[in-house]
Amino acid sequence: MQHAKLFASTLSLAIGLGLGGCATDDDAMPVDTTPTAFKLRIENVAPWTVLKSGAQATRTDGTSGPLARGQAYEITFTAGKNQKVSFASMLGESNDWFFAPGPDGIALYDDAGNAVSGDVTNQVKLWNAGTEIDQEPGVGDAVGPNQSAPDAGAPDPDPTVRAIGATATLSNGSQFQLPAIASMIKVTLVPGANRQFTLRIANVSTTSTLVTSAGARDIHISPPVWALHIAPAPLFTVGSADRGQGLELVAESGRFPTLESSLRALTGWPTPISPGVYALHTGAEPLYSLGLADRGQGLERLAEDGNNGALLDAMTGVAAAGGLDDTGAFDMPVGATAKAPAKPGDAFELSVSGLPGDHLSFATMFGMSDDWFFATAPGGIALFDDAGMPNLGDVTELVGIYDAGTEVDQEPAIGPDTGPQQAQPNTGALDPIHQVRLVPPSIYGVPASAHLRVTLQAE
Repeated sequence: MQHAKLFASTLSLAIGLGLGGCATDDDAMPVDTTPTAFKLRIENVAPWTVLKSGAQATRTDGTSGPLARGQAYEITFTAGKNQKVSFASMLGESNDWFFAPGPDGIALYDDAGNAVSGDVTNQVKLWNAGTEIDQEPGVGDAVGPNQSAPDAGAPDPDPTVRAIGATATLSNGSQFQLPAIASMIKVTLVPGANRQFTLRIANVSTTSTLVTSAGARDIHISPPVWALHIAPAPLFTVGSADRGQGLELVAESGRFPTLESSLRALTGWPTPISPGVYALHTGAEPLYSLGLADRGQGLERLAEDGNNGALLDAMTGVAAAGGLDDTGAFDMPVGATAKAPAKPGDAFELSVSGLPGDHLSFATMFGMSDDWFFATAPGGIALFDDAGMPNLGDVTELVGIYDAGTEVDQEPAIGPDTGPQQAQPNTGALDPIHQVRLVPPSIYGVPASAHLRVTLQAE
C-alpha cells in the first residue's frame, strides 16, 4: 500500500510543479518520500482497586454512632458475579482490634452463579492492626473506652496486621480469652432484585459476652468502612504493616472518614481493554462515524465482546481494495506471551510507517461495559503537523469513550450483559438509539485519560 501511495505522491508533486514527469535534480529540490516509523503505545493506567466503597454510620433505627448491643447497620449495593465485599469495624473495647473478613472478602455469588444469602459470620475474624500495644480489652488505660485521646497508646512492637485467635497474648505477656466471634457480631447477606445486596452487621453481644478482670460486659462496634472489589485485599495485607490509609484510625478509635476518603480515591471501574484494530489512512473515518449506525463490519463484536477478528478481517479487505494504507491488530500486551486484554498496568504497542497526510485510527473495548469502546476520533490522529513534522508525544486527549449503539447500557462490571457478566457473547437487548456516539458525562463522567495514556514515539 505504501508503494502505491509513494508513486501517487511523487506524481502529484511533479504535476503540481508543472514538470510533466520530467523533473530532474536540477529542476526542483529533492523530495524525501521515505516513510517515518512510529510506535503507538496504549497503556492502561486506571488507578482504581475497588469498584464501590463507603462508610455506614447510620444505624437501622435512624440514629448514628457505634453499635451497642442489639443494634445494627445495613449497607445496600449492587454487585456482579466474581465480586466480593469487605469491611472493617473496630472492636470498641480494644486498643487496635477490628472485625473484618479475610483479604479475599466475602463472596456474593456461589460457584454456580447464585446470589449468596444468609449468615456469613463464619467468614469474619478479629484482626490486630499492629499499630498499638494490646491491653486487656475494656480495662487497659489506652483501650477505646478509657483512652485519653483517640491515638493514646504505645506503638505495637509487632507492626503487622494479623489475625487474633481465641486466646490473645497481650503486650504485658498475659493471656486473654476472647469470646467467639459469633457471640459478638452477626453478619448476613440479603440479596434483592436487580443484583442488589444488603449487608447487615449486627451487635449480638450481651452484658456477659466480654469477660474481663473488671467484670463482664457487652461490646461496641464502630461504623464500618466497606468496599466492593474484584482484586483481593482492598483494606489490608496480612503480615504487612498498615498502609497508612486510615485503617489505624478505624482500629484504634473508630474514626472512619480518613479510610473512607482513601477508598473513595481508589474507587472506579478499572476496566481491562480488549485486543483491538488499527488503521492507517488518508481517507476519512475508517472505523465508524458519529451519529450513524454501526456499519456491520465488526465494530459491534469488538465493542460488545472484545472480539477484534471480524473488524480486522473487514479492514484487511478495505486495505486490499486500496481504501487504507495499512491495518492490523494489537492483541498481546507488552511482555505477554499470548493474546489477552490489557489490564491496569499493561500496555499494547503497535508500529506503523507513515507520510505527511496520514492518520492513525484504533478501537478497543471498554471491557466492563455492554458496548463501549475506546477509540480515536472518527478521523484518527494526524501523524504529522501542518509543517510536515512528526506528531510525537502524548496524544491521549485525542482518544474518547464511545457507545457503539448496539446494546442497552447497564451498570459497568455489574449489569448481567456487560463484558464480565454476560453468559455468552452477543447477549443483551438492542439499543433504541442505534447510532455510534460519545458516552456523555451524564452517563459516565470519567474521561478516557483516566483510563488510558496514549503516546506516539519515533522508532
